[in-house]
Amino acid sequence: MSDSVSRRTVLGGAAAGAAAIALGAPAASAAPAELSFPATRLARRAQTLVTRAQQPFLRNHSLRSFLFARAAAAQQGKRPNEHYDAELMFLICVLHDMGLTEEVKSDQRFEVAGADFAARFLESHGITDHRVDTVWDAIALHTTQHVHESPVFQRRRPAEIGVAQAGIGIDLTGPDEPGQLPPGFADRVHARYPRLGGCRALTDVMVSQSLANPRKAPSMTLPGEILHQRRPEVPYPTWDMVLDANAWGD
Repeated sequence: MSDSVSRRTVLGGAAAGAAAIALGAPAASAAPAELSFPATRLARRAQTLVTRAQQPFLRNHSLRSFLFARAAAAQQGKRPNEHYDAELMFLICVLHDMGLTEEVKSDQRFEVAGADFAARFLESHGITDHRVDTVWDAIALHTTQHVHESPVFQRRRPAEIGVAQAGIGIDLTGPDEPGQLPPGFADRVHARYPRLGGCRALTDVMVSQSLANPRKAPSMTLPGEILHQRRPEVPYPTWDMVLDANAWGD
């Protein structure tokens, strides 16, 4: 593990400077350590992918999610590559909304479509072990609120899932409590990766997908619920409708 950490640390500075140029971030100097990303070959390829495939507001959300996740974990005393795999957590964060891009063609709701895409991305780069399962689980579950707060989940599931989902949640709705992020950190993140419409822009994409393909918004899911709230005139099967169609008659 120590050799891996050293390699990532050495490569981090150069990769961060290149990423800043590619992502349209301020490029006068390399990103400070608190705003840097893992510099492994796979992480760089994932970052190149989201730069190309995700709209700027969505790309910035994905990158901020990682930065918030790492910072919030540090506030709890969790250190990257000691308490969790930083590369794996980065992959979860940057790929978690790929299901909202044109890159992914699927009838699945965006969370599952994104999870499937992320698994194939890892497999195409020679990753076929438990890391694929960790990334798939994290992305498919990322709209299931508070699941990572379950004590059994924290004890039984890989740490990267909970760390990543905490960061994604912070970027969506803000810190859960004072002190979850270092003072001034969010301002520094937003200065480098502005929100550009943030959550509402992301929601608009979700609704557009759902209207174009209702199979992507099944009832009792986040896309289905949002579509129902935004467009109540669109047919929406309720739970009672499901019960009424019960073949057992109860």
